[in-house]
Amino acid sequence: MPRYYIDVRSHFGIDEDPSGIELPDIAAARTEALKVAEKLLKSWAGMLPNYSSEIMIEIVGEDLRPVLIIPCADLGLTPRE
Repeated sequence: MPRYYIDVRSHFGIDEDPSGIELPDIAAARTEALKVAEKLLKSWAGMLPNYSSEIMIEIVGEDLRPVLIIPCADLGLTPRE
C-alpha cells in the first residue's frame, strides 16, 4: 500500500507530516486530508482572513512530490466565511 504524507501549508510556513500514512489510493488520502483540515479548523478560528485564506492541505506521495493540493478556502473550511 502506498504511503502518503499530509502537510499543511500556510502563510507561516509548512507543517510537514514526518511519518505519513499507508492508504490504498489518492481518494483515501484526500479523505484523510479533509479530516486533518477539519481538526485544525478550531485552531484557525481566530486567524485573520488574509492568513486563513492561504492555508492549503498538500498530499505528498512516497516519492515526496505533491500529488494533490487542497486549498481550504475552496472547501469552505476557512474561518469567518
